[in-house]
Amino acid sequence: MAAIAAVLARHSADLIREVTDPNTGIQTTEKYMTFMPNAGELKVYCDGVAARNERLKRLGSLPPVDFNRARLAPPEPQPGDKATIFVPANNPRYAELVEWSKTADPRLWKFGVSSDNRQGIWISYDTWENRQVNTRRIVRADAPQRLELSEEAKRVMGLVDAERNGMLPADQAAE
Repeated sequence: MAAIAAVLARHSADLIREVTDPNTGIQTTEKYMTFMPNAGELKVYCDGVAARNERLKRLGSLPPVDFNRARLAPPEPQPGDKATIFVPANNPRYAELVEWSKTADPRLWKFGVSSDNRQGIWISYDTWENRQVNTRRIVRADAPQRLELSEEAKRVMGLVDAERNGMLPADQAAE
């Protein structure tokens, strides 16, 4: 008991209350639920709690994070910036991909060399997996914007039948 008292005497009254409280103290840890700790184990536990409390106090005194500070602007889209899969010139799909690149979004492909110096084309992962890829094109501010419904959207909305039957006014049928 004298050794335990000597260990506890080194700490503040708040810490003693915290480590000896039957609801939150050392006896609530799994190791000490069935048997009382010895003085050395109590010292290690008290030092750990004291260090945690000091760390929390230090972190609490730091200034709050300013989330309104200036951030770096996102990088500008570049040709080939989405191309991550290398297809060498001897790949069976190479000719098909070269033909595809003639009309594809320039961000999805680029010609280049692999790390082992083979010539080929770099493409996006979605292109390699034959997925439909939608990339945002850079829109000039002075370019007129025209939105157009797809045939599927017109069909779902019942506009295709209305156009065919002449039920829409001429100005709406053109849109």
